[in-house]
Amino acid sequence: MKTSHRFENLPIFLLIAVCFAIGLFTIHDYGEGWDEYNFFQYASESLSAYQHLFQPGYTPTFSDPTLRYYGAWFLMSTVLVAKLVPHWYIPETAHLMTFVIFLVGVFLFYRLARRWLTRWASFGAAALFATQPVLWGHGFINARDIPFMATFLAAVHFGLRWSDAFSAEDFSSTTESAQTSRVMRQDWAGLPPLLKILLTLLTAAGIFVIASFIPDLQAGWAARGISLADTSSARDLDIYLRPILSIFWAAMIFFVLMFAWMAVIFLPFLPNFRHRLWEMETRPYLSAFARLIRQPAFIAAALALGLVMGIRIMGFAAGGIVILHLLWKHGRKIFLPAFLYFGLAFVPVYLTWPYLWGEPLLRLLITLRAMMRFPWPGEALFDSAYYAGNELPRSYLPTLFSIQLTEPLLALAALGLGIALWQVFRRKTNAELPGLAIIWFGAPVTAAILGRPYIYDNFRQFLFILPPLFLLAGLGIEFLFTRISNLMVKIVLLATILAPGIWGMISLHPYEYIYYNQFAGGVAGAFRRYEMDYWGTSFREAAEYLNAHAPADSQAVVWGPAPSLWRFVRKDIHVYDFRESAAPADDFYAVMLTRNDNDLHYLTDADVQFTVEKQGALLTVIKYIP
Repeated sequence: MKTSHRFENLPIFLLIAVCFAIGLFTIHDYGEGWDEYNFFQYASESLSAYQHLFQPGYTPTFSDPTLRYYGAWFLMSTVLVAKLVPHWYIPETAHLMTFVIFLVGVFLFYRLARRWLTRWASFGAAALFATQPVLWGHGFINARDIPFMATFLAAVHFGLRWSDAFSAEDFSSTTESAQTSRVMRQDWAGLPPLLKILLTLLTAAGIFVIASFIPDLQAGWAARGISLADTSSARDLDIYLRPILSIFWAAMIFFVLMFAWMAVIFLPFLPNFRHRLWEMETRPYLSAFARLIRQPAFIAAALALGLVMGIRIMGFAAGGIVILHLLWKHGRKIFLPAFLYFGLAFVPVYLTWPYLWGEPLLRLLITLRAMMRFPWPGEALFDSAYYAGNELPRSYLPTLFSIQLTEPLLALAALGLGIALWQVFRRKTNAELPGLAIIWFGAPVTAAILGRPYIYDNFRQFLFILPPLFLLAGLGIEFLFTRISNLMVKIVLLATILAPGIWGMISLHPYEYIYYNQFAGGVAGAFRRYEMDYWGTSFREAAEYLNAHAPADSQAVVWGPAPSLWRFVRKDIHVYDFRESAAPADDFYAVMLTRNDNDLHYLTDADVQFTVEKQGALLTVIKYIP
């Protein structure tokens, strides 16, 4: 039995090792994504902020102000690691680190699946997760959404483990509040009348003094806030929030000082109440907190939550899932531990997010508001039509899920959902797994469909909600495996399940993330109907063509992410964005990403010199203008 337990994780470790070897062998095939240049600059600016960590009033500035709404710890890590491998392009270092955290997410998914599924069903679901072309492609080039997905998995996994280990009895009151109030009244009744009058007068005088300077303090904060307000597009929100927060903090200070003054005045004269307050109301909770912060499960859960919130503030939703699980299992006794859970999680968030320094609550609120309706000025291609990011049809996400994930996953997830609901209905199991799927996947999708936020780049911002689909698919795999006794048949079945994804990865490499299944007619059927290489990673292949064929001191004008071409071309090739006033009018190569149909709208009469193409879909076109 010990031997079996010892090799419990061996299959998943072998899968991850094979994936890592493939990733390491192919890492140099991937181009730089559209946002990566700005990511690295933001990371460098965040790192430089630590020089001013202890300077009062210091406010970091960023070249791209929109990036300050994202945590910086992962991006800073990539920049630091890149210094250790100077012979690599910095995006290649970032791609390797992103892929490593993706594989960590695969393992965490497996461990989470083991909560409900057998070993081999969990492995099958994890293999299906690892071999999704969309996830595999993003697993290299997406240094924001993939780390967010992996850390979200970590926060849920370790949070549920903490919920299992949590002892509600530690936070159960050992006495009734009514009894404590009775002791206080008895002590008060025993005091001399003159002392009661004196204590009452001192209390009133203290509250009057505190109340007299609090409004001036609040007014000073509000007036000073105007000069400190954000100078970017967030200024209106900043100015709106500062008076509200100044009132909030002034009220907090008033109540803290008031209760502190009352404690100083009254407690020396109420010995029985003071003793009971400490022994029965305070010390038990302090001891419970001390035991809590010594629990490895709690520390892991809080730090995991801090990591995911330190990438996107919306990562607090993972903590919300954990709190709901705690409530489901333990009831209202979890409120104090939940407060400490989020409090400890905020420590790494604050330390690794320079934008928050100085005014963390204000800037968190600004960030939360910005993330809820993040403005995006472009247009998204969906079913052959272009839409503003907040005007997409309500079928946008369901349609993309159904055509960008592999067919076996969709079928198995539907089967698993049916099985889960049937099991709950027949009371053969509890509702934990389907409940988690509804909260983790169903709630965000419903909110996006009804709320119409800005959505673009297909569903990359929603990668973090996909794991429940694979958990349900694992339930479907388990259902099939339990009805098959022959090992070889099981292996053939699993290979069949994985085959579409593996073939998609091989045939589309290194553009796996543009995968579309046969419901869309494959990549060829989806071309010019749905988004393709929206991050411009095909510019690396275009750069290789220019390096081999362009004469010395050539000029290239780019319709797409200019840094993604500039990074890989020869030093003598001059790269311009087509919107630059300095861009040449003739004798240049026009490098056009086919996103937004650039190749159909610009320089249509020019000769095509080279194309980057996958399965009938044009990704990049190079034209020459004499």
